Amino acid sequence: MRRLLERLSLPWEVFFAALATMGAVPLWIVRHPPIQDLTQHLAAIRVLTDYSDAQLGFERFFELSLGSTQYLAYYLAARVLAVPFGVITANTMLVSASIIGTPYAMRALLRALGRDERLALFVLPLIWNAHLILGFLNFVAAIPLCLWGLAVAVQLRQRFSRGRAVGLAVIAVVTFYTHVVPFGFLGLGAALVAVGDGVRPTLRRWLPLVPSALAAILWSRTSPAGQSTLTAAFLADGGAGPQPQFMGVLEALRELPAWLTDVLHSETDEKLLVAWGLLLLASIAFGVGPRDRDGRDARLGRRLGLLAPLAGLAYFVAPASYDWIWPINTRFPLLALLFLVPVLPAPRRATGVLIFGAVALVAVLGFVEIAQTFREFEADEVGALDEAIEVIPPGSRVAGLIWDRGSRLVKFSPFIHSVAWYQAERGGAVMFTFADFPHSPFRFREGDRPPRVVPRWEWMPEHVDPRRDLAWYDYVLVRGGPGRIAAERDVYEPLFRDEHWSVWRRIGSDR
Repeated sequence: MRRLLERLSLPWEVFFAALATMGAVPLWIVRHPPIQDLTQHLAAIRVLTDYSDAQLGFERFFELSLGSTQYLAYYLAARVLAVPFGVITANTMLVSASIIGTPYAMRALLRALGRDERLALFVLPLIWNAHLILGFLNFVAAIPLCLWGLAVAVQLRQRFSRGRAVGLAVIAVVTFYTHVVPFGFLGLGAALVAVGDGVRPTLRRWLPLVPSALAAILWSRTSPAGQSTLTAAFLADGGAGPQPQFMGVLEALRELPAWLTDVLHSETDEKLLVAWGLLLLASIAFGVGPRDRDGRDARLGRRLGLLAPLAGLAYFVAPASYDWIWPINTRFPLLALLFLVPVLPAPRRATGVLIFGAVALVAVLGFVEIAQTFREFEADEVGALDEAIEVIPPGSRVAGLIWDRGSRLVKFSPFIHSVAWYQAERGGAVMFTFADFPHSPFRFREGDRPPRVVPRWEWMPEHVDPRRDLAWYDYVLVRGGPGRIAAERDVYEPLFRDEHWSVWRRIGSDR
């Protein structure tokens, strides 16, 4: 089969590239993808990009705190790309690179292990998963970095070179500053692969992991976000403070599909997930073990094979949430399936063609379903959001009351952070915002900031007293409702209304 692939290398490369690129198409065909936390990331990138722009007013409201965030690599990359391309396009480019890069990184790992690189096709149907729809963009971006780093670690174990050692060190640092969970698996996998041939060679291969380990220690000691993450990881009871929350085993089993690719209200994604699972079983049933270049490659593959059951176990034993950190355990099922791919038996000859062709078809059908859903969401549910934002002057203080936060097409709550579109487009300060979270790259200035809100404030517009709780804001962006704000005619006047959105101005506000 390898000789056949060598003869067909160009068609295979084109086929693989087309499939991988197709996964990113849904991001480019609509202006407002139904990705829950997307707008918070856009707002953060906008603050970092145009912090000194007087019209947008960021410097008046915020102070930068880059040392607080563990997501520094993603935000700095977006900041660089935003200069020539703009904030929205820059972020779309980064998410696209994450989507396209994941199957390529898996292929690099398979090649390093001497495995059939067609197994990387199994990654494609997993691309549009719950974490991407929820907008956990740093986590999604760290996955290809993790896989790529593991590939370099395997190559370093096979033949040490300074260039590979430096490359692994750089990838590990960037992965850490993208997301801690994939970084943890990269560090563990690379450490396992490095063991062998005596103490000194093992230590030499561990050396590239030292810079990222030091960065992790420094962050966990000095950052409030790091301290909370460390507490959650080791299940400390926190005394009288926040306590870890856990899922029961039955609940975890019941919710498992929802944390993989069951992200639409239609049944198509569920059926495609079942089809993917059956093809995975078919690969195991009809496949053969790896025909590696030597026995050492097989040992390295078995070591990395430990990552899949470890991630699967973590889903059931790790907390679901701790303090402001959510979700925790639900990150692991996707990683477990991804780490399973490098150790899958690879079907060969005609059986392999049929199984891999079917996996590619499942991926294409999934991408088409996501793209069609995104188009329908944009046409039928977004409404006049851009027009509503346009009536609010740049640099204003804007609160969001989101009554209709869900969608009939996409699961989770794609409208919950809609007010952050205003900050991403026209500056100012909004609520609800991630700026008050410990992992934010900026925070409110204490001299002039909105009132602190209770946890899950954004989910409870019915508890907000517009007259009392929103006095700091100039404008209020409302979806659905509008609730009590419509009755406060001596305090608020409507500026804009359509089927979904309304904008209210605080009377007498000259800010």
